[in-house]
Amino acid sequence: MMRLTWLLTTLIFVACAAPRGQAPSVGSVMMANYPIAKSIRPTTSEQIFLGNLNANIEELEQRLESGDAATAALASSLLLRFRIVGRLDDGERALALVMSSDTSPLAVLTRAAAQLTFHDFAGADASIAELGAFPEFAVQAGALKRDLQMARGDYAALEADFRQSNQPSNDFFEMAHRADIRLMLGDLDGATAWYRAAQDLYGDVSPFPLAWLYTQQGIAILRYGDFASARWFFAAAVERLPSYYLAIEHLAECEMELGDLDGARKRYLGVIEQTDNPEFFAALADLETRAGNRAAAARALEQARIGYDDLLARHRLAYAQHAAEFFLEDGQAARGLTLARENIVMRNDIGSWILLASAADANGDRTLACEATRIAVATGLNPPEMADLVELRRICADLASSD
Repeated sequence: MMRLTWLLTTLIFVACAAPRGQAPSVGSVMMANYPIAKSIRPTTSEQIFLGNLNANIEELEQRLESGDAATAALASSLLLRFRIVGRLDDGERALALVMSSDTSPLAVLTRAAAQLTFHDFAGADASIAELGAFPEFAVQAGALKRDLQMARGDYAALEADFRQSNQPSNDFFEMAHRADIRLMLGDLDGATAWYRAAQDLYGDVSPFPLAWLYTQQGIAILRYGDFASARWFFAAAVERLPSYYLAIEHLAECEMELGDLDGARKRYLGVIEQTDNPEFFAALADLETRAGNRAAAARALEQARIGYDDLLARHRLAYAQHAAEFFLEDGQAARGLTLARENIVMRNDIGSWILLASAADANGDRTLACEATRIAVATGLNPPEMADLVELRRICADLASSD
């Protein structure tokens, strides 16, 4: 998940889906002042915010060239820009910089965050342990460790987090984390209440945390298939931070599903130019298919295939899960299963078990599909994606009873 860690750590250093069945009640989503208007809760304009970030990166690059020890600060700023704008070269450079011999606390902290971002969990584990020598970074180290546990699916280690997830907190990041957990338990209304509470706790002028928060809320609703409600939050995120690629592409998805193909196409083309992300080429191919533009759809789909091949060659661990989902939808079931198997070796979170079950089922491997389904159910969690396994659970139950 790594949602809070990179946001928390980068803010320290910079002066910074498809529908899944029927949604439960989302009436609580449309609350007064949620998402809150910029006129009521002003934040810095993107022009100033990104302008300052870009200037900071340029200055740090110059200092680095002149021999100044600016490695960790530069890596932190690049990692932040990667998370906002979505250009992979920023993330790659950040990772390369912090893999140097710099052992300052800032370098170790940024290294751990970068390793988490690229799913080098063993490396992140070691870096977090290194942070134990710097008590002044205990809070950040704790957030990193928690994100690592979430990503790996180490739910036993997170027992206390689940137990207190229905209790309020006076911390922005903690409320967002508890919202994530409520969603994993199938409680969209509870998650929404905590995302809303996080908004009300936020009092800074940086636009990024609110844009991020609204995007998380939108994704939560989107996972239940309510495109109209989700759209409000993605639009609010884009209003705060127009270059925030994650909000842009989800807003485009909502517009496409709601029938505004021209508006969605414009957004997809813009975010593709900004990021060159193959996931967005795949979405554009879907859009052009719906619009009846077969040639354009074929071109976009081919670009998605080429892009995923490139990502897997460069960062296989980081993109195995997304690539597996793409190849399954693209009709390359065997390749999707191979990647899903690789992914489950690295992480045992419930999303990875659901993916493995679906991939195995698509390949006719009912034994593996039923075992992965059993493990997913045994977690006791109920994210919206569990709806994908309803039919498979029935089939597996019938097979078990016939043995």
